[in-house]
Amino acid sequence: MTTIRELRVLPPLAIGRLGAATEPMDNYTAETDPDQPLAPRRLRPAPTLRVDPATGAITGADTPERLRFTDGHGKVRPVAPFLEVWALTDDDVLRPLTVDLLEANDLTPDDVQWRVRVGNHKIQRRTYDDDDRIDADTEWFSDHTAHVLMGLCANFLDDKFLPLGHARYVKPTPEFPGIRLRFTPAGGHVYGSAYTDRPTDPDPNVVDFLYDATRGKWRGHADQPGDPRLTIPAQIYAGDDGPDGSWVSRGYLDDECDGLVHVKLEVLGRELSAFGRIGAGPPAYAPDSVPIRTVADELDQALFGPRATDRDGLEHARAVAEEVLRRATETVRLMNTEVMNGNTVDGRVDAASTMVRQDTADTGRLYEPIMAPSLVDAGAVLALHQHVLAALRSGTAPWFADVLRDHDEVGDLTAKGRRKMPALMRGADGRSLALTRRQVDLVRLAARQAIFRQAGDETRGPR
Repeated sequence: MTTIRELRVLPPLAIGRLGAATEPMDNYTAETDPDQPLAPRRLRPAPTLRVDPATGAITGADTPERLRFTDGHGKVRPVAPFLEVWALTDDDVLRPLTVDLLEANDLTPDDVQWRVRVGNHKIQRRTYDDDDRIDADTEWFSDHTAHVLMGLCANFLDDKFLPLGHARYVKPTPEFPGIRLRFTPAGGHVYGSAYTDRPTDPDPNVVDFLYDATRGKWRGHADQPGDPRLTIPAQIYAGDDGPDGSWVSRGYLDDECDGLVHVKLEVLGRELSAFGRIGAGPPAYAPDSVPIRTVADELDQALFGPRATDRDGLEHARAVAEEVLRRATETVRLMNTEVMNGNTVDGRVDAASTMVRQDTADTGRLYEPIMAPSLVDAGAVLALHQHVLAALRSGTAPWFADVLRDHDEVGDLTAKGRRKMPALMRGADGRSLALTRRQVDLVRLAARQAIFRQAGDETRGPR
């Protein structure tokens, strides 16, 4: 008998996307054109599991003819990820947990138990009042119904809760015998705060009023200048200018969340357990594009360290460099480079929220465009990226390594420092964006590939 020794939840991190449509988004892949690597990615439909809303069982897996990101009523289709349970058995093999493997251990799917706990702590993060925490907990379950993630908060109006989506243990079948759970995020709505001692103010932005503004302080809250606990930049919530120059919260809530999916199973009198992480964010309105720095890049650095090593090799470094260029090109397509550079546009100076404005507001630096205003035409910038790619592929671009911004240069407000790449964007610290240290090291390896390449050796890394 193959005895189950340990459990795993895979993927260990699953990110859903909000959407109010009843049918979740189909699977798809984003492919690059090898002949035009900087061209827009092509979205291709991929095999998609269909779940019966009545029974919770998978009824089939098909590939749609075309992709639709909204339903027929204009509602966004949510991205609802599956989380699978895998088992490490006594033969040291990690395999999917299936009905057959359960039966081999004298167990049934009903013996698998799930628990999902998620939260939305955005308000508490601002007010520092624990009664503003919004949490949902399904408790343990082993049935196949949809369990609503009811976000409860001490400062909510009576009998109100924030819908944070739902979780469902997918019923295994002979055709689809795997043990898996599906997390379906919430609709992506805005909720409001109300005073109970007077009628609710009309507000077209909200679908319901949840927060008791007479009990809690979120509506009317203003961050205190100089508070070292503030996010950078601060005041990133919907609000209005106060009489004292502060930013006053309108009391809005969203239905994003993140948390844990737990699974447990008793095998031979021993309880085995595992967990995975889930989160829900806004829809991807540019699904054929990837941000220049992602969570995956952070995890890659956490796993493999900040420096390129012998195991990376030149081929991997070149692939990373091309991907960085591809993402930079996609970013340029999505932004108005002239406005983001701080150019005077149609006679308007300081026309939008930009790094130019932020540098001036935060440090008093002279307001001036980052690049020469004549150099930031979108077409010219895209052509520049094409030239960089050609130089990288030919091994003649060692200069490219010098224009990347290092992690300790994000606060360099000199003209040269602000022109380094990535340009015109900020990071979570409110200063100029930098790639991860590992990304930078790999791109530099690729840019200087001629230094490390030896005759007939295409894989050797740095020495």
